[in-house]
Amino acid sequence: MRMPRPGEGGDPRSVPARLDGTAYTLMAAVLLMCLYGMVMIFSASSGAALEKYGSSYYFLLRQALWFAAGLAAMAVLARMDYRRVVRLSPLLLALSLAGLAAVLLFGETVYGSRRSLSIGPLVIQPSELTKLSLLLFAVHHYGRRRERPETWKEITVPVLAITAVACLLVILEPDLGSMLIVALSALVILYLAEAPWGKLVTLAGGGLGLTLLFIAVSSYRRERFLAFLDPWSAPRGSGFHVIQSMLALGSGRLTGLGLGMSRQKFFYLPNAHTDFLFSIIGEELGLVGTLTVLALLSLFLYLGLKIARRATDRTGRMLAAGMVCVLGAQAVVNMGAATGVLPITGVTLPFFSYGGSSLVICLCMTGILLSVSRGGGRRAAGRNRRGNREDSHLRGRDGRTPASVAGPGRRARIA
Repeated sequence: MRMPRPGEGGDPRSVPARLDGTAYTLMAAVLLMCLYGMVMIFSASSGAALEKYGSSYYFLLRQALWFAAGLAAMAVLARMDYRRVVRLSPLLLALSLAGLAAVLLFGETVYGSRRSLSIGPLVIQPSELTKLSLLLFAVHHYGRRRERPETWKEITVPVLAITAVACLLVILEPDLGSMLIVALSALVILYLAEAPWGKLVTLAGGGLGLTLLFIAVSSYRRERFLAFLDPWSAPRGSGFHVIQSMLALGSGRLTGLGLGMSRQKFFYLPNAHTDFLFSIIGEELGLVGTLTVLALLSLFLYLGLKIARRATDRTGRMLAAGMVCVLGAQAVVNMGAATGVLPITGVTLPFFSYGGSSLVICLCMTGILLSVSRGGGRRAAGRNRRGNREDSHLRGRDGRTPASVAGPGRRARIA
């Protein structure tokens, strides 16, 4: 299924006030992924949890609590009008940027990076909220830009400026993986807002160049990148993680060594329950287990894009497609690192890996997708009909549609 463009969508008069089969299937896939992930988190972390915290269930119980909180947030957001959530985006973005700044000042340092804040028993990672809040802000910004033509600067400068600030704060932690996902979220919305291909390629090329620069100026990141190119050149140094991950995947073969029987998780593969959970799944459950992960994620992405295509307004289409693309890209980056196809960046596997902030944000995105699926609620149909009448006023006397509501295959003319 191809990605929806802003001019596509269903009839606003047919907006469902309740969840349909697509939404229920999406929820089932999400619940299966979360439960599957918790089983594997327990298997991957029980030994380390027993040694460090005196209880094999330490990480499992914490993940279960975050899962319950995420489910509650998902239920609330599914019943809200997603347009209300989008209107709150400036506040959410301000909170996330403040959180990123607080991490630099008061953050807890783990493995040389300050990525989280400890607030009593809670440990939160503001960069996860930034991924969602920046996406919401971009949709909010472009959703208000209904009259064309506008210059490229008028269209993009506010979003790109905020993105640059967020990326700078994240890279100072340093967290290259989260920075890439944050930047990608802005790029996806630019695409959905029908930015010219030339501008998109220029931005992507500039972002790639800056990423390589950040890698080059840091000896740690440079070693990790060289280890990605040739991990066997430093098997006990920077290439250790990649080699152990590939050994875990390879030793699982078709059906795996058995649940709980991983050898690599016992101090060979660091962060087995977070960054490299996919490798442990491959070792314990084999190719069958990893293909199950791929199938569930693919089903989620397919249903998310289906919801985006059926959305009844520009905001819903951009929001649903943007969230699906960001979560899909994060999954690809994580699995690519585990298999040695991409450099290791520390990005978690959505819905599966241990991490409260990541899980809650993923479930919040699911709740917003469900809200888009039901059209924002019972009163959404009336609002959408009014929105369509407003769109009709934007048509010129010659009957042509401006770029903000362009149909399939048409791109914006941005000066």
